[in-house]
Amino acid sequence: MEYDFNPTEPEETETETQDGGGTEGVVDPQTGDAPDAGTDAEPGDANPAQEQPRRDFAGSGGLSEREINARVAAARRRAETDTAERMRREQDRNIAEQRIPNPLRPGEFFSGMKDFEEYGRAVRRADAEKRAKAQNRSVEEVMAEDEERAFLRRAMAEQTRRDEERNRQRELDAFVARDAADFQARFPDVDLEKLDGNPAFRRFAGSRYGREPIGDLYEDFIAITRQSAAAADARRESKAARSTGSGSGGAPAGTLSAEQRAALRDWNLNHPEMKMSEKEFLEM
Repeated sequence: MEYDFNPTEPEETETETQDGGGTEGVVDPQTGDAPDAGTDAEPGDANPAQEQPRRDFAGSGGLSEREINARVAAARRRAETDTAERMRREQDRNIAEQRIPNPLRPGEFFSGMKDFEEYGRAVRRADAEKRAKAQNRSVEEVMAEDEERAFLRRAMAEQTRRDEERNRQRELDAFVARDAADFQARFPDVDLEKLDGNPAFRRFAGSRYGREPIGDLYEDFIAITRQSAAAADARRESKAARSTGSGSGGAPAGTLSAEQRAALRDWNLNHPEMKMSEKEFLEM
């Protein structure tokens, strides 16, 4: 991806003529190289741009990789800020539409989260003032104590969440280990690693994967696969039977022969979830 942070064209720089007979040239904005000065150029006349090479990118307006990365990061931060502000405006609009009375301003409604936050602070301070008066303490002291308790509650809740997550992971690891051993005992000829990487099996297992024994899932998967194969075979046999019956001339067009009706009846009995009418049977 090319970034064009400087859409204006670089200014052309003319080189000074030497001895009145030199030629004028333009410095290349991408490489920093000057035109060939000819055989009269002195060995010590080095180009500063060549002494300190700079890695520029096409379409970057001569910016270095570091400068481009800095501007990309700034653009990303602006995008995140814009997204947060847009979500805040949407939230404020939803609150305003609910027309919730604002106890701090009788006759008015909450206009957004700012009003809710202000109301929450007022309620907490009123409660702190009541307790401070009863305990003969300052309001600031009581509020500072409340904040400390709130911080400790948040820290404990976060620690509890982490502990529960670790416990769930340990239980899952133990289940997977036991389940793998049980599967190998039940199906010693099946490669568990290949089965685990089989996309069809993973799609079939869905949300059951990792929650139910993989051996049970494998048995269900095999049963469904065999049913699908049998259904496909039956459909092919039915199609062959119809082709044979239609060529015998014994049945009018659009009707089933006795053999076809028997095949259709057997199909519908064995596959109630995929029942077919005579018309559908003929169109297969």
